[in-house]
Amino acid sequence: MNKWTFPTQIYAGPDSLIRLTEFNNESILIICDPFLKDSSNLTYVISLMEGKNKISTYTEVVPDPPITHVVKGIQYMEGIKPTIIIAIGGGSCIDMSKGIAYFGRKLKHMDIKSFIAIPTTSGTGSEVTSFAVLTDSETQVKYPLLDDAVLPDEALLTPLFVKTSPPNITAYSGMDVLVHALEAYVATAANNFTDALAQQAIELVFEYLPKCYKPTATDQDRMSMHEASCLAGLSFNKAGVGLVHAMAHQLGGQFHVPHGLANSMLLPYVIAFNCSHNPDVAKKYARLAAKLGFVSHNASEEDKLGSLLKAIIKLQRTLKCPMTLTDFGVDKATSEIKLNLMTDRALEDMCYRFNPYPANHDDIIGLYKNVL
Repeated sequence: MNKWTFPTQIYAGPDSLIRLTEFNNESILIICDPFLKDSSNLTYVISLMEGKNKISTYTEVVPDPPITHVVKGIQYMEGIKPTIIIAIGGGSCIDMSKGIAYFGRKLKHMDIKSFIAIPTTSGTGSEVTSFAVLTDSETQVKYPLLDDAVLPDEALLTPLFVKTSPPNITAYSGMDVLVHALEAYVATAANNFTDALAQQAIELVFEYLPKCYKPTATDQDRMSMHEASCLAGLSFNKAGVGLVHAMAHQLGGQFHVPHGLANSMLLPYVIAFNCSHNPDVAKKYARLAAKLGFVSHNASEEDKLGSLLKAIIKLQRTLKCPMTLTDFGVDKATSEIKLNLMTDRALEDMCYRFNPYPANHDDIIGLYKNVL
């Protein structure tokens, strides 16, 4: 039996930030990426709430948030005693804020009325997922925190912060959206509901990500990618993701490859691998390719799958995504040394269990070798 709820209230549109004007007599903690600290956009957000509320800002956010940074955030929060937490940033910022809010409520028994996420990239979908990925700095292992209690209470989707997003950030985060949706589409827990969300996200990515990569991107283009990210997040939060993510987490942990880029590198190879081992996955992706208009509905399954892979690779090239670790700047000999370690950890990664085919150690080694 499937049970469906979307606990996070979603406010979407250029005017979504007006929601913040409704707070009164609250202690508000804003957790944001450090480059936003003195920005006009953050000043605008604060102006919507100041005068009626006590506002504090915390900016000690880094990529792949370490567990130690979550501890520091909680220590800072104890002195503030916030009633509202607002995370403004990309996936790392929101994940770190999830950890801070979660442990603040669970361990410190803080009275946090609402935890709000305002994503500044169209990528992770973290604003609507029950996941937070935290990193052990010593071992470079990423640990997923999975609990409905980490879900933000509200998500505000606005084009304000993504207008100035650098092209490479737009590209990598956008490819992350595509991977979320394509993996959720064939994950072991997928169903008609998650498929509908995933397919719409995929359509939006192929149409709007190339537009957002250009300096001529409009607010509507940006909002469409924001909505694609959110749709993909809602989908994979129920369906799961798969082997791409399990392997990409290791590329990020060992070589600091941005998560969306790591996903992008692996995506075509894992799709081809899953299709070659699971006929149902091949049929489903083939139907999707035809629905997306990449090929005729009368084409062979092989041609349909080929058209999907070609469309993905064309998009990667349009966005100038490095296709291998070597292209990214990692020496091949260095990456080869880590192959067995990364493979062992990929097999232990929680995302692996949702892959539609149980790849073994040798399978994953072979897949990694494609992107060295």
